[in-house]
Amino acid sequence: MEYASIMVHLDTSPRAMDRLEIAARLAVARHARLIGLFAGFMPDVAWFYLMEGAATYINEDRQRRSEAREAVHRRFRAATQDLGIETEWRAVEGDPLTMALREAREADLVVAGQYDPDDPDSFVATQFLETLILDVGRPVLIIPFAGQFAVPGARVMVAWNGGREATRALHDAMPLICGGQAKVLCAQGTGARPDASLPGHAMAALASHGVHAELEHCQEGSDIAIGETLLSRAADFGADLVVMGAYGRGRLRELVLGGVTRALLDTMTVPVLMSH
Repeated sequence: MEYASIMVHLDTSPRAMDRLEIAARLAVARHARLIGLFAGFMPDVAWFYLMEGAATYINEDRQRRSEAREAVHRRFRAATQDLGIETEWRAVEGDPLTMALREAREADLVVAGQYDPDDPDSFVATQFLETLILDVGRPVLIIPFAGQFAVPGARVMVAWNGGREATRALHDAMPLICGGQAKVLCAQGTGARPDASLPGHAMAALASHGVHAELEHCQEGSDIAIGETLLSRAADFGADLVVMGAYGRGRLRELVLGGVTRALLDTMTVPVLMSH
């Protein structure tokens, strides 16, 4: 299987163009269709009506956001006009999260960005990235807000616990990692589900796609500790991509109490492909 279409989320943050560059390189390498999806923060207009002169504020805000969107559109056209592949621009209207989910389910791969707490322009909606990962039904390649990255997939760290989410992520990532090198970090413990697939199954799946893989077991520990171990081992391996299932123990538990998914979303240092 290959990715026939790649969709990249764009907004007004400076890092959006870095995401576009990576998505474009992936699309060119696969002769895939590249879709730029603009979804930016949309204020609740009800707040404006609490102020005097609400109509003026609404019109000014709408004009400002329209100009910002068109600026991103121009940069998208400039970056893609000579790629030699099919490209498309889309801009959602209305609730950005709802509309982004509706559009992104078409794509074989979605490229999005890690939230940067120091960049207000990277905020689209509350838990935008988390909800995208959980509800879009497609693999999401997340690009960190700090650092410069080449096309990922040559050296891959695979997080494995034998569950559904990890299995889905591994197979969703195969078009990226086919023919590369991988290290499988197994976090199965004594409390693993009886139907959890053995790490040997992950190794066999990788081998069948021409991926040379090594296996390493990590000690049981807290979710934060496992997340830190995953990133540490990825750095030791020189990984350019981490592949993992997302929200394996329930979204509410991970959002409230933390979890490996939450730890990676907060502290990632390399691109991460997540599937749910």
